[in-house]
Amino acid sequence: MDNYPFELENFDPEVDKITSEVIELELDTTDRSVARRASLQILYELDTTKHPLGQVLETHIHERPESSPVRRIITTLVQGVMEHREAIDKLIQQYAPEWPIDQVATIDRNILRIAVFEYIIQQRAPIPVIINEAVHLAMVFGAENTHSFVHGVLGAITDDEMADMKQVDDGEVDPS
Repeated sequence: MDNYPFELENFDPEVDKITSEVIELELDTTDRSVARRASLQILYELDTTKHPLGQVLETHIHERPESSPVRRIITTLVQGVMEHREAIDKLIQQYAPEWPIDQVATIDRNILRIAVFEYIIQQRAPIPVIINEAVHLAMVFGAENTHSFVHGVLGAITDDEMADMKQVDDGEVDPS
């Protein structure tokens, strides 16, 4: 401690340990989880380049060692997000109004796009699974607080969706 050229306030070497340990999160190996990670990589490329969708998708699909079911899920997710991107971005913007969609980090934006596509449009996976997977992607690939941002946006969407469903169930809103 005497070697430091500055005073370390509130640092107690008996309690506070500084390490260079790298903490690696375990990656889920289910087909859908693998497909979400691959889809995030593809959507990131599409969002940061002017490469055509078909070419990017074909290149990634043919280079992937995963099974045919995983490749089908990747194709569905990527094409679905791209097809509905404008509507998805509007919804994200609605629930994160302080962050213009083009100013949201590319990784964050695409994690949210995948989750919103699966939740609102595709509606195949359970909502808690979609949110947990999105938060996990954010922890693995995003910045320090990305997971909180992703969780907050998806939580707000879920709260509103649940409130809408409750109104329908209570007969307050005509579901048609």
